[in-house]
Amino acid sequence: MPDTADWLIAALAAEGVAIVFGNPGSTELPLVDAFARQNRVRYVLGLHETSVMGMADGYAQSTGTMAVVNVHVQPGIANSLSGLINAARARVPVLVTVGQQVTGMLNEQPFLGGDVLSPAAPFAKGLWEPRRVDDLPWVLARAIRLARTPPYGPVVVSLPMDVLVSDAPDVAHTPVGWGRAPAPDAPEIAALAARLRAAEHPVVLVGDGVAHAGVARQVAALAERLGAPMLGEPWASRVSVHANHPLWSGPLPIFGAEIRERLGANDLAIAIGMPTFRLFGSSPGPTLDVATALVVVDEGPPELSAGVDPIQAIEADLVLTSDALVAALGPADRRALARRDAVVATRAAARRAQRRAVPVAHGPGITPAGFARGLAGVIGPRDIVVDESLTAGRALRTLLGPRAPGSWYAHRGSALGWGLPAAVGMAIAHPERRVVCTHGDGSLLFGIHALWTAARLGVRLAVIVADNGGYEILRAGMEGMTGHPDGEWPGLAIRDPGLDIAQIARGFGVPADAVSDASELAGALGRVMARAATGPAVLVVRIVGTTPAIGYPIAPQHHPARA
Repeated sequence: MPDTADWLIAALAAEGVAIVFGNPGSTELPLVDAFARQNRVRYVLGLHETSVMGMADGYAQSTGTMAVVNVHVQPGIANSLSGLINAARARVPVLVTVGQQVTGMLNEQPFLGGDVLSPAAPFAKGLWEPRRVDDLPWVLARAIRLARTPPYGPVVVSLPMDVLVSDAPDVAHTPVGWGRAPAPDAPEIAALAARLRAAEHPVVLVGDGVAHAGVARQVAALAERLGAPMLGEPWASRVSVHANHPLWSGPLPIFGAEIRERLGANDLAIAIGMPTFRLFGSSPGPTLDVATALVVVDEGPPELSAGVDPIQAIEADLVLTSDALVAALGPADRRALARRDAVVATRAAARRAQRRAVPVAHGPGITPAGFARGLAGVIGPRDIVVDESLTAGRALRTLLGPRAPGSWYAHRGSALGWGLPAAVGMAIAHPERRVVCTHGDGSLLFGIHALWTAARLGVRLAVIVADNGGYEILRAGMEGMTGHPDGEWPGLAIRDPGLDIAQIARGFGVPADAVSDASELAGALGRVMARAATGPAVLVVRIVGTTPAIGYPIAPQHHPARA
């Protein structure tokens, strides 16, 4: 007779789940046994929960589906927290299941067992621990519905061992499907349309939510109707609008002072599907000038940073809202047409200037600009690019040129080590396409275990590692904070000894090479791309030189003198 573990896997299959990413322990053995009894859902092993969560994240983002993860008791959920942070910030629907000890032992403080839900509470949309078999059907349905209802995000379900080995529930699972945000109110649309018509210099801010909702065409139509430039959110993980659109003007900066300067000429900004604003760090002054009014449109409550106060916020389905807004605005007037022509001309010139501004490398060493230029020369239009190169790849998006939605992903969370596991997940999801993962050496180490899964499954993946021997983003941040490019700063360099990343990759079963001479870079990149046509391959690129400073001096707090 089927047990509850069998029932659970069958329920996931009924929801269209094809893969569960996991790292099992003793409390997951009933599930492991059940996986072996069926062939509808495949179990993909990761060697660490960071890799498991990242693979699920990449799989979900690139397929537009919900991913499922299985980890082991408290250590498993603790190791998963970085991935939960990233999934929550990128609004990725992930069902995280956690093995739990037999319920009768939980009050005895067992070696394997305890509170597996509280650690995830700040990041999960919902958390449940069904301690009776009859509770699992409604818990699973509610968890899946919440993960798949905008704004999407991770949910966590604890699975006690005695529940999993019990006879299956009497009720079959009914597929839940996907939820939708509410329709917009007509008065809200009318009010926003009036504001947009009255604006002299509007701008459309495009977030990842546009990609999640599949409204790139409607948002581009809105920008065209307004004659307004489109700017991406500072920490975008997706290409929400095709980057070859003539009104696309690139991403916003990551500091408030620079956003204020960038939007200073705009009297109205409409932000669609994005936080306003998720900033990297402190900078002088407010994020928006008082002359720049802000309207926020999203499928959940507005995510606002301190001091940002929109004049209107609409929480509604983005498809219905954008369609209604374009219809309410009607045809473009002469002002909008004139603005459109001016933006198109300005952006074409700006794109050319940005590419010219990337320095041309000279000398035998490979500089960050040389690294980016070399990569841009070998990445094809159908390749899926996953970028966590942080500093060395800062010029890559400029040099790559236009990317289509679904062809470029980046790190929207704050926990390092997302890139390689996410790339493996995308390569599993899209065996017909080559995936190119660009990574910094420091961040790679947080998720390097994913190389084993890539080798085990033989996925088509090229991993290009920019090895500058440390945490260059921290050195650049120190320069921004102190004004000094160098100092006796501890904790920034990975030297004495350095790391042989190519050898580490080989240890995980992936062929790897290294290159340090600029004259050999093109050939080395060509070889790793050719290898990735049939399986994973790694190229470590030794980087010389530094990148521009990041950030600003930090203003100290002033406390009143003590009596």
